[in-house]
Amino acid sequence: MKVIIATGFGKLHFHETARALAAAGVEVNFLTGWVPKNKALVELAGKVLGERNLATRMAARQIGIPGASVTPVAWAEFAGTVIKLIQHTRVIPLDLAYGMEFRLAAWGSRKYLKDADVLLVRSGAGQSGAIRKARSNGLAIVTDHSIAHPAFMHVALREEFARFGLAAGYDPRADLWKLVLRDCADADVLVVNSEFVKKTFVDQGFPAEKVRVAYLGVRDEFFDLKRDYRINGPVRILFTGNFDIRKGVRVLLEAVRRCRAGGVDVRLQLMGNLGNGAPCLRDGDADFFTHTPFAPLQEVAAAFRSADLFVFPTFAEGSSRSGMEAAAAGLPIVTTENCGLPLEHGKSAIYVPVNDSEALAEAIGRLAADENLRGRLGGNAMKTVTEHYTWRHYGEQVAGYLTEAIERRNHF
Repeated sequence: MKVIIATGFGKLHFHETARALAAAGVEVNFLTGWVPKNKALVELAGKVLGERNLATRMAARQIGIPGASVTPVAWAEFAGTVIKLIQHTRVIPLDLAYGMEFRLAAWGSRKYLKDADVLLVRSGAGQSGAIRKARSNGLAIVTDHSIAHPAFMHVALREEFARFGLAAGYDPRADLWKLVLRDCADADVLVVNSEFVKKTFVDQGFPAEKVRVAYLGVRDEFFDLKRDYRINGPVRILFTGNFDIRKGVRVLLEAVRRCRAGGVDVRLQLMGNLGNGAPCLRDGDADFFTHTPFAPLQEVAAAFRSADLFVFPTFAEGSSRSGMEAAAAGLPIVTTENCGLPLEHGKSAIYVPVNDSEALAEAIGRLAADENLRGRLGGNAMKTVTEHYTWRHYGEQVAGYLTEAIERRNHF
């Protein structure tokens, strides 16, 4: 079986998907953007574009394992970057710029969509004739979508973003999300990354029989890091990734302040970018808040090992990669059901209501006071992820969905 993976734009998981499928015995053609060979040139481009880890992201596109080839479509990415730079001047609305980028990626991919069995396309990157061209060449279509349905996102986030004078950016009537939803509708099989995401699609009328769930794998470096659940001193909460309003950072900060006002010495460590969550910080938060903008993998793994809790009160996700990594590490997790994790409330995680800082503070306090509970939750979370959600599991599962898509194509 041969699959073409069309990634579109962005920093998602598709290079890992390519490796996982190749390891599962699928022949892969990884269709991506610029694949540079000169590291110094990439570092210069990163400085110009303000992307500190651009070289690392670009290097990941060189899949480098048997059974996987890489086809760069550099001109489409260069043109998309120009559009992005123009958008920063506000000449082009943000949503329209995103739509233009994805149309370029789709347009650039069309000539390569042949001599394969399946097109696995990132949602949004299949219009401008790409899916139509693949179908005319006999390929089955699998669309990969990795966040909740935009209609759900729009309702879940608009009030929270409005607090800070921002638009949430998930209106399903907007140009980008129209592309995304068309790609989902055009697929023989739609692969999403959590049961939560599947539910949001089915609730919007999408046929359940076309939706398949594949939780992304976790790197081995995160497995089984947390061994000691004693707390000696402050309660150390870890938050990794972008400090984003969507991820409930206002609620998290309010909960930490509540805990501290109640006499529980809670400290919050961010390893990631401040992003649009920066306005949620107040004067005085420096007493408990520390921030590391970027850290290598070894330092992130060490932070998982030394932290006491992973707290992530998100409004809406697909399936949080940070949460999956924390679970694999064995950290006790407090989150919401909208996080999309494959964990069971009270057994391998604690779920609290969305947008409820009081309930979140209570859960943090309860875990801070109970070492046995922390150990039980962390141990069960680690067991769940390491036994069922590795990249090997993911590759084998998605390979099965590709086969199913071929059968659907042949049947209909």
